[in-house]
Amino acid sequence: MKKNEWQVLPKHPELFVGQYVVPNFMSNSVAVQVAADEWVVVSPGAQLLENWQAQFGGSNIRISLVMPNGYHFLGIEHWLRAFPYAHLYASEKAIVRLNQKGLSNITALEQSSPNLPEGYSWRFPPGHRGGDVWLYKKPVEQSPSEKDCTEKDCIWVTCDSFLNYERMSNQPVARAMQKLLGAAPGLKMSQVVKWLIVDDRTAFKLWVLQELAQSPPTVLVPAHGEADQAEGLALRLTELVNNRL
Repeated sequence: MKKNEWQVLPKHPELFVGQYVVPNFMSNSVAVQVAADEWVVVSPGAQLLENWQAQFGGSNIRISLVMPNGYHFLGIEHWLRAFPYAHLYASEKAIVRLNQKGLSNITALEQSSPNLPEGYSWRFPPGHRGGDVWLYKKPVEQSPSEKDCTEKDCIWVTCDSFLNYERMSNQPVARAMQKLLGAAPGLKMSQVVKWLIVDDRTAFKLWVLQELAQSPPTVLVPAHGEADQAEGLALRLTELVNNRL
């Protein structure tokens, strides 16, 4: 995938992923097309804005910007300048920190959420210091309110809990950090999750293991790294959570 460009996720024409670098690490933004002139963008990166405007249009579209935790907000001001009437969303827990960073008029996703295509729903993993929000896409023939999910086309868009870098970074400092924290290459759960991201390890572990059993994903789009669509994804994630937490 090319940096600073939006590309559609194969077999999911409404779902786009854009990659950008900040700071020294590959990061992802995710955009979901709700209607011809309506979009939801999760963790919008500043470097992706120019390509967005060229590919999808100008300020006349309706757009909702979702900050998936209290730390993924660095591109918001750039997007608000381009789309001043955009609606901002985050979890209740994340909003506390985002307000401290000078962001306001943010709607709590637990109370109200932007429109999404059929099959999409938000998830709120417990035990996350930054107030994580995940996005699921379940098969269209299955209601997103149902707990069980077949493995057909089940997508998880997560935040910082999982990483999937194809290789170690070429940047010396980033490479050293990846090695120290066990953050690359391949599907990983960094030590940072235990040390900084999670403030209730037991609650998060029990929750995510239950989610993996009830809604096993076949596609993972993490906030950092590449999308993982390889076979046995749910089993690999289960082993990762058990080994790391």
